[in-house]
Amino acid sequence: MRIFISYSTQDINIVQLFAKSLLSFGEVRFWEKNKILGAEAWETIFSWIDEADVVLVLITGNTVYRAMSVGQEVGRAKSQNRLIIPIVEKTVPISELGFLSGITFQQIDLYNPIPAIDKIVQTVQHLSIEKEKKQNVALTLAVTGFFLWLLSDK
Repeated sequence: MRIFISYSTQDINIVQLFAKSLLSFGEVRFWEKNKILGAEAWETIFSWIDEADVVLVLITGNTVYRAMSVGQEVGRAKSQNRLIIPIVEKTVPISELGFLSGITFQQIDLYNPIPAIDKIVQTVQHLSIEKEKKQNVALTLAVTGFFLWLLSDK
């Protein structure tokens, strides 16, 4: 599973908690950890989003008032039909969610983030299991098709 986290740089500590909690499900990418010095920033970020199975978007007061980059990342995720899960600080008014309004979000208390982190971990675990099931079905169908082809008259 590939997970991308979009956030305001002022919220790096909470992002690191999410990332640490999600590592067992696959690759977790976010700017502070994965940036490549000398690489073109937006090209790199957009490639991470394009490859992601899920895009987590941390929306705090910092995001609403300072992080236009998060809006660009969400726009890219939407254009690529990525699953977007907003994680919204409880003090952020719903009216500030912009084009994320209408998407079911996880509320977070930055002073007690563990319940929100646990809920995101459960959600990602479920998504990971579903992805694995789909891959197993596809593999079974491919192998079955191959053996049927081998057994058929050519």
